[in-house]
Amino acid sequence: MFPAIKNEFNKELPAKTPGTGVDFHMHTVASDGMWTPQTLVNTAVAQGLKTIAVSDHDTFRNVRTVQALAAPYGLQVVPGVEVTINWRSEIYHMLVLNFDLENPDFSTLLADTEAQSQAKKHNIIEGLKKKGYRLHKLDEVKQADGSFLTTDIVRALVRGGEVSTFDRGYNLCVPFGIEHTCSQPADRAIEAALSAGGIPMLAHPGRAEYSFSRATPEVLTELVGMGLAGVEVYHYSHQPADIELYQNFARRHNLLISAGSDSHNEARKPTPWNPELTRGLLERFALTDTGLDYSESAVS
Repeated sequence: MFPAIKNEFNKELPAKTPGTGVDFHMHTVASDGMWTPQTLVNTAVAQGLKTIAVSDHDTFRNVRTVQALAAPYGLQVVPGVEVTINWRSEIYHMLVLNFDLENPDFSTLLADTEAQSQAKKHNIIEGLKKKGYRLHKLDEVKQADGSFLTTDIVRALVRGGEVSTFDRGYNLCVPFGIEHTCSQPADRAIEAALSAGGIPMLAHPGRAEYSFSRATPEVLTELVGMGLAGVEVYHYSHQPADIELYQNFARRHNLLISAGSDSHNEARKPTPWNPELTRGLLERFALTDTGLDYSESAVS
């Protein structure tokens, strides 16, 4: 039996509902995920997902491919991206959902982050080579399209036998900027997302790790003032107290609520969250084929 969660109508409902589930946060090989577009679609269907968003870090390169592959299964794919933002010297992640893939302002914003990333990788590679490291295994860790992550440079050092451990290789890269996080100012990112017709939502606000911070209610209030439209209340890392905190914040500020697995690979697969938890978001998407009855009689 899945745990019950109260929705805004104080009705008990299962947290997960295979067959009609939603999941608006997952990653492919376009960023740091292990899923190819095809394996993501296959897994999402097998997991009982009905509506998903592909939300790679700072790119929507695989969105159209996933949409095309998902169509024969009746799997609805909403455009998504997880934008890395900065505010008051801290880093946060912001989901942008259901935006215009052709919008020039938003594309320019993401291109700027990509340019930062390319410059960062160039600096690390050049710095290592000046120190005598060959990086002769770098091509082996690249994707088929030639793309690679900053951490793949460290992996190449290990694979090539140039360092004994990942930590040792990482420390070699610190002087060349590996710890710098490429990002966009929060106000600029929110403005660009809104100009593309997107829905900006703070991702996993209760999660704090090496490269990003936990969002306090004070920070969230400031972001709402810039146009933030929602919060990812339901996330695998959120404890019940986090869910209650951010759910109450969303209701007080009339924000949309999202749910996401943050799936990167088989270790944590896409999750069929109950669509009722994200009712407002689905209504903004204008998606009616969710297996959910939105009539007043169904929730009264």
